[in-house]
Amino acid sequence: MNELTHFPSIKTEISDFCQEFANLLAPFEESLQSSLKTIQGKADSDALQRPIAGLNDVHHRVESLLSKVREQQAYVIIFGPLKSGKSTLMNAISATYVSEVTSLPAYPCLVNVKHGDDTNFLITRYNGQKVPCGDNTSLQQQVRDSHKELAERLRDVEEAGEEFDPGVHFPEAIRRIDVAVPARNLKDSLTVLVDTPGLYTRMKFGYDLMTREFRNSAACAVFVVKTDNLFLEQVFDEFNDLLDLFSRIFLVVNIDTNKRDLGPDGSLSPSLESESPDEIIKAFESLVMSAPLRKAAEEGRLRIYPIDLLNSAAASLKQTNGTEEPVAEATAGEDTAEKDGEAGEETEDTPAGDLESAAVDTTVEGLEPAARSLGSTGHPVESFSVFLKDLTDYLNSNDYLHEFMGDSLHLGKTLAAEIQSHCSIAAVESFRERQSTLRRELNEAGDRLAAVEKLVSLDWAKACESIRKSASRAAEAQGGKLREETEKKALNRLDDWFESDESLAVLQKDWNSLFEQRRREIETEAANRAKSLVANPLGGIELSDDLRRSVDRLELILEPAVKSAREALEKAPVKIPDCSLRIPLESIKLKKGFWDWILFRSQAAMRKQLFGGDDSLDQEVPAAMKRRRLDEEGKTELRVQLTAHLDSLFPSAAVRASEGLLSVYVDTLSKELSQKLQSGKSEYAKKKADLEKRLEENRRIQEQLDALSKQSGEVIESIYSLKEKFSAVSWVARDEGGEGETEDGVPEDADDYPEAGEEPDAEDLSDLTELDGESPETKRD
Repeated sequence: MNELTHFPSIKTEISDFCQEFANLLAPFEESLQSSLKTIQGKADSDALQRPIAGLNDVHHRVESLLSKVREQQAYVIIFGPLKSGKSTLMNAISATYVSEVTSLPAYPCLVNVKHGDDTNFLITRYNGQKVPCGDNTSLQQQVRDSHKELAERLRDVEEAGEEFDPGVHFPEAIRRIDVAVPARNLKDSLTVLVDTPGLYTRMKFGYDLMTREFRNSAACAVFVVKTDNLFLEQVFDEFNDLLDLFSRIFLVVNIDTNKRDLGPDGSLSPSLESESPDEIIKAFESLVMSAPLRKAAEEGRLRIYPIDLLNSAAASLKQTNGTEEPVAEATAGEDTAEKDGEAGEETEDTPAGDLESAAVDTTVEGLEPAARSLGSTGHPVESFSVFLKDLTDYLNSNDYLHEFMGDSLHLGKTLAAEIQSHCSIAAVESFRERQSTLRRELNEAGDRLAAVEKLVSLDWAKACESIRKSASRAAEAQGGKLREETEKKALNRLDDWFESDESLAVLQKDWNSLFEQRRREIETEAANRAKSLVANPLGGIELSDDLRRSVDRLELILEPAVKSAREALEKAPVKIPDCSLRIPLESIKLKKGFWDWILFRSQAAMRKQLFGGDDSLDQEVPAAMKRRRLDEEGKTELRVQLTAHLDSLFPSAAVRASEGLLSVYVDTLSKELSQKLQSGKSEYAKKKADLEKRLEENRRIQEQLDALSKQSGEVIESIYSLKEKFSAVSWVARDEGGEGETEDGVPEDADDYPEAGEEPDAEDLSDLTELDGESPETKRD
């Protein structure tokens, strides 16, 4: 049976390296995970959206690197167009049916498949959340749900004219699915098969993720393409870009051995693809193969295998299920030429559709020479055995060991440098600006709280005393003027009445009409005066300069309170009592005539006879009678009554009117301000506490970022030290002709390595491709 295995000697040689590197990476990964928990979900983490997305991405890759180093895992990356046979190849390699978990609905995520005693699934999202799934059904449902929302988010972002980044625009998207299944071919080899999103899909970011995920990870890649697509240039456009990402690429051409062509007579005959797949490979090499592919093939980094994946997978599964005899493995001492002959005869005699016997009798060494040429000859099912052996040999090779160690160190250094970049001042500029804004807001909230505390105990009635006094002085002045005018008019009217035959009721009516007019004038003037006094921005409040500055900071409190008080003033009635005068007859003494004396008439009887009964006073009184009966003494009495009445009206009525209006204003203002200041005090105290909390959280976040950056520098320094330690032991082959190292194995540029906590410069970041001082070409050779 063909299986992926690792030689014990290789495991022994790499064990010490993996142990030390894992000891270096483990606390680094824990710090990164802890920092992300501290940062994510905080009030101002939105200002770190892209750095958080970047750190989540790095954390995911650090986890993968740590797992790879701890378990000494070999990643085999399988990629290619949609429906090219990637899942079928995984079935064949693992000898286990994994298609049900790898054939997801075109979702752009990576699916890692490895051996496990029990089947289990684990979803990892871009935000770092891990979601276990109990079975494949629930996994498929989660993927379908996420796929729908992902498509909607992608469409919205594209319509907004932005480039979609799942870590930023949809952190809940699925990044990777880890699948553990009982797989005999993966159990001992510690191989992880990675199914990638199909190339040329609309969700291109899945492909971009793949290139980031496995750049410098010492993984070999398998590119699967159907013969129908082999001659399409588009298929290899992005394949050319991937050549530099992997040390070894296996190009699997998925052959359909059951394919038939229609003859002129209507008969069906085996197609060129099923009968002579090597001819198709040769045609591809001569007609379509690009210069980069040809160069990679000539360097031995690219090998081509025409394989019937469907039948190869079927044969592997049958062997696993015990329904077919195991394939006989060649021993090291067998004659290669003899095996070539046996294999050739078996292939020639085997019908195209009888794939079981071909798979059973295939031997590895016998087919190896055919697979090493570009145009591989041999049966498409037999080629799978050659492919599996070549893959195993590569994973067990010294080259892979060197690449595993060197690229693992290189990837660790790259990830540490990326963390420094994500934590740099430039990367967190928005966050630092947010901090500055919060500090300004905190200072403002503190000033406002201090201002509220000063004003909350203020006697607002006393602060309005100035407008009260101003109103009283103005009312007194107005009242004095109105009294003078009113008295003059009233006396003139009295003189006119004495010279007329009018009744006393007419005089009384005219006087009251004059008094009513004055009352309305007082009301109007009082209202206008009050409005004028409270019209300034402070609403007529008189404050010290210090308190005025406090009020200026609280315009949102003062302005609404003043507005409410002014509205109350507008609606308030002017409370001036009735100003009418009822002339008291009992105070008027009439002169008695002859008959008054004869008949003993009283003053009351005389007044009734003169002015009319029933207190109506509507009886006309001739002027001569007024002069004879009232005379100057009666006229003087009427003047006294008028003066007394005017004294009760002026200026007290005007003053009382102003005081009444301003009392309404001041009471409303005091009530409103008291309520708003108490509310404002609570509001600003809470805002100040919230801002202090946010600033403290952000301070801790910044500390975490600074600590991560410093720790990343220390990790980079430790990686250089680890490289020096293992260069003489594990990279002996490079000492003979490698550049960039001294005779004792110490890198020539050791003095240029950054100190702990120091961020690498641009030249360091651009030179991350070779920790061992070799060029990519030298490394691949």
